Amino acid sequence: MTPMAAAFDLEAHVSELMKCPICFEDFKFPKSLPCLHTFCLDCLQSYCRDKLPGDELLCPSCRNTCSIPQEGISAFPVNFFLNDLLHANNAAKTATGEMLLCQPCLDMCEGETNYVPSATKYCVDCSENVCDKCSRAHARMKAGGHLVISLGEEMSAEMKQLHKRHCQEHKDRIVEFYCYNCKMNICSLCVAFNHKQHDVAEIREAADKLGKDIDTQLNAVSDCITNMHTASQQWDEQKQKLMAEVEKLEATVKQTGEEKKKLINDHVDNLLQELQSIKLNYSKKIECNKERLETTAVAMQSYINFTRVVRSKGNSSDITHGAEELCTRATMLLQTDVLSKSVETPDIVFVPRDDEGINLVGKWTYHKFTGINMSWFSYVILYLSAPGMFCGQNNCIKEKKVFSIKPPEHTGRH
Repeated sequence: MTPMAAAFDLEAHVSELMKCPICFEDFKFPKSLPCLHTFCLDCLQSYCRDKLPGDELLCPSCRNTCSIPQEGISAFPVNFFLNDLLHANNAAKTATGEMLLCQPCLDMCEGETNYVPSATKYCVDCSENVCDKCSRAHARMKAGGHLVISLGEEMSAEMKQLHKRHCQEHKDRIVEFYCYNCKMNICSLCVAFNHKQHDVAEIREAADKLGKDIDTQLNAVSDCITNMHTASQQWDEQKQKLMAEVEKLEATVKQTGEEKKKLINDHVDNLLQELQSIKLNYSKKIECNKERLETTAVAMQSYINFTRVVRSKGNSSDITHGAEELCTRATMLLQTDVLSKSVETPDIVFVPRDDEGINLVGKWTYHKFTGINMSWFSYVILYLSAPGMFCGQNNCIKEKKVFSIKPPEHTGRH
């Protein structure tokens, strides 16, 4: 960073420090809360307008709580650092020729700048730029005249002398001592009347001692911040490492999942193809057997039709002439081995995948059994004792035997 850029960055940072977080304007009577956040006195009073002394105050910046002093909001300590920074900033503006307006007159005119006079003085007690007229009024305050100094180049040297602050109890006295018991700056009158038995030291001596304590605390806080930054960097490194590892694992999981999906899809296709093959083979066998039954039934119906014609239309000579042939044809038709043929229907069961992971989806198990039971069919087979005995002396069948032709009994799964 160049010196010019560094100076510009510092100036921007200082300007930001002098802005109140509530009104976003330069501080006026900057008051510090116990959490060390600072706000304008007017802003704090407006923020706490519904609260009473002793009530809980929530810091507008960090939300930490504190109690409002019994003396009111104005009893919160002044942030002298920011006060001095404001003084220095005003001196710098005057030295560079920048025109400053009288703040009390500007407030009375409600922001209308056409009739506001230029500031020629600065009231240290009020932290305001004032005109000549207002400066005289500030210097004659009944509660104690305010310290008013001239704006200009000599202000910087005069500001150094103003580090001797006024006593809060005795406004016309400069603080010279520090009370360790009360933790406050006091004047000689305070030592004589209100702090006789207290541990008191001169301001310079107390500042040296407290300054060392502040330096120790400052170093401890700085070390803590350094450790925090180190821990934050370590956490970032661990986070980046974990993110990279998680990214790799995500890729591995997705790749493994895709591979498993492909295996499962392939296995599903194989199972469906196998099931389709079983269905087609079974249907083919059923259709083949049905075709054989239909062919035989057609032949038998043809025999029946022809025989009925002979019996109803033919004369005795026709009947005797065709008796042997009809008997032989009937015997041949009845001995046709079509009903003994059965189609074994598979009992198909889907078994989900096994625990070994060999079958990713599952497998088929099926048992064959005789699905079409023809045991209730019986057939009459005529056996003639000898040729020509179909219609003999008594014009009747000499011998009739009844046989049951059954397919093998269903024995269940085998």
